[in-house]
Amino acid sequence: MAVEFKKIEGDSIQYIALVIILAVATGAGFYAYILDHEIGGLNGLSNRVPWGIVNAGIPYFIGLSAGSLIVSALAGVFNIKKYKVFSRIAAYMAAAWIIAAILSIALDIGKLYHFMNAVRYFNLTSIFSWNAFLYSSYFVICSIYLLVQFEEMERATRFMAGLAVFWAVLVHSGTGAIYSFMYSKELYHSALTPPMFIVCAITSGLGLLLANLYFTFKFTNRELDPSLIRGLGLIFAGLMMVLGYFLAVEGLEKGYIPGLHEAVQFVFLNPGTGVFWSFWLLVVFGIAIPIVIILYPKTGYDLRWISVAGILHAALVFAERFYLIVPGQVFPEEYLHGYELKSLHTLEGYVVSYTPTIFEWLQVIGLVAMVYLVYVVGVKLFALIPERAVEEVVEE
Repeated sequence: MAVEFKKIEGDSIQYIALVIILAVATGAGFYAYILDHEIGGLNGLSNRVPWGIVNAGIPYFIGLSAGSLIVSALAGVFNIKKYKVFSRIAAYMAAAWIIAAILSIALDIGKLYHFMNAVRYFNLTSIFSWNAFLYSSYFVICSIYLLVQFEEMERATRFMAGLAVFWAVLVHSGTGAIYSFMYSKELYHSALTPPMFIVCAITSGLGLLLANLYFTFKFTNRELDPSLIRGLGLIFAGLMMVLGYFLAVEGLEKGYIPGLHEAVQFVFLNPGTGVFWSFWLLVVFGIAIPIVIILYPKTGYDLRWISVAGILHAALVFAERFYLIVPGQVFPEEYLHGYELKSLHTLEGYVVSYTPTIFEWLQVIGLVAMVYLVYVVGVKLFALIPERAVEEVVEE
């Protein structure tokens, strides 16, 4: 039986209020960016820490996009027809998140016209140049994939779904390679980072999508079969276990290297730093507790609890991005093995601190608000949501 997608009708007070709140948050984020770059000195960055929390949003948003897109492709690529009901929402969110990622890069670069330098001065030997190409082409692929779904072009949809999944894996592997290929920074350098980025992308994108589906169907008074969400929830739990395994292996591998003992203690065993809490809150509240929620029968079939698990994991994955990016900068590199580096004029050789300012937080929050503003407006303009999402609708 064919799935019937419909636009959301009506303009309730709650809907208008939500649009206004999201628009104000989006505007505040971009105004914070303007102030930061017009006045200067409003962020916590330094010559040692040029990548802060706005930069952490880049791999995070790309991951959310890739994870959402892979969920969208479950029906087209893996022939799981029952999940076709979520394909348009997931693909639309994937396109919105990649826009947020590209804007994060633009905000991090500074002056927006510098963004064109990635095209004007393309460098075949630079992973940054290749990622600029991957991100922009990925958005084009997402848009075409969504368009052929709207046009009900089945064969083109299956082809674009396969291409989108392949490109999503390529894009996020490239994002992970930005950090893992930096062999001069041992806290970045790891062969596990690209595949771990893929797993993290699917789990965070899927977790946030689960919550998004629950609230969308609830507030539009459309039927949502818990068994459909339960199936996605089990995939979510299984991949969180894989992510936990990757984190454990990478931590043990770094701890096994004698020269990294001090750095590993700084990251994992020093409760006086935000990096420590970013990691352990992810492990406990972002992985362990969501897995228990999904696998425990009383909560694993409850859409409200599944949404809580998805939001917890997605929020703490952002903390994981923070603990990945910041320690590699604040902890000093060992420039000359066996020698102590002393400097009177720079911070090289010393542990430095980095605390995001309110202006940096506003930029990140503004980008998230922008994505959901695009979503709540999009469900009014486009037929993204099925009239009802029940498993028997798409049985063969």
